[in-house]
Amino acid sequence: MIRLHIVVEGQTEESFINEVLAPELGLRDVFIDAHSITTGRRLGRAFRGGWNSYGKLLRDLSLWMKQDQNDDSWFSTMVDLYRLPNDFPGYDICQAISEPKRRVECLEDRFACDVREQFGDSIISRRFIPYIQLHEFEALLFSDPDKFLYAFPDAGSAIEELHAIRVR
Repeated sequence: MIRLHIVVEGQTEESFINEVLAPELGLRDVFIDAHSITTGRRLGRAFRGGWNSYGKLLRDLSLWMKQDQNDDSWFSTMVDLYRLPNDFPGYDICQAISEPKRRVECLEDRFACDVREQFGDSIISRRFIPYIQLHEFEALLFSDPDKFLYAFPDAGSAIEELHAIRVR
């Protein structure tokens, strides 16, 4: 059994992981869960999604890594390259790379190094696999809405709404 915890940018990514990936991977003994970055708190209530600083992502990731140090636990992220906060590790250096995939690889490498610095070269820090989505996740949902029928055969009206939004 493997547990994979993913800190995500917002509600769309969280829903995708918890509702689409989790059931499928669960059949393969990979138990996956996600939660959106906590962006603020007021009166004991947490507000999530729409992050604007690396510190908020690192705080959520660190808390989760400290909570679950089991041998079968792994950690990752799912955030978009688009509008990555400029305090992200290696932001200035990696932004100079013109090829988008190489820029993402550079940022992911810097992110992994920063997590290792935070936790030392521990087993838990070696179980962190950074992931930065090259293209905004929400844009992928509109690339071919009919593909949703494979996973959601009864979602015809929702798919029609996606087509309507797509042509606007």
